[in-house]
Amino acid sequence: MNQSDALQRQDAAVATFPEYRSRWKLARDLGVFELKLAVDGLKDLVLAPLALAAVIADMVMPAETRGVFLHAVIAIGERFERWLNLYGLKRRDEARTVLDEGGSDVIVDYVESKTLDLHRGIKDRKHNKPKE
Repeated sequence: MNQSDALQRQDAAVATFPEYRSRWKLARDLGVFELKLAVDGLKDLVLAPLALAAVIADMVMPAETRGVFLHAVIAIGERFERWLNLYGLKRRDEARTVLDEGGSDVIVDYVESKTLDLHRGIKDRKHNKPKE
């Protein structure tokens, strides 16, 4: 590698993520992502045998309606994928309910806010405890 290659690499723009100036935000997003990966894995565990059962049921159906059950299972999987929003961290700010595009992120935000409220309440009680 020559010196001009090294200079070109230094000049290359490095992606920055200003929302991660806080370590808490970075750790939180990692936790949310890991939780979503676990839920996605559970979805796969449920849908795999369900799809197999759907195909078996479709095989005994008349030829005109064959595939109805399999496509129903696939549609369930697609709706769940949209709801889970596995790789999306941005939509939760725009969503209003669990059924909106924010989907699972609304639940995560709700649980996080309730947990933080509980933590603050416990912390406030400790600081405002009357001295004996």
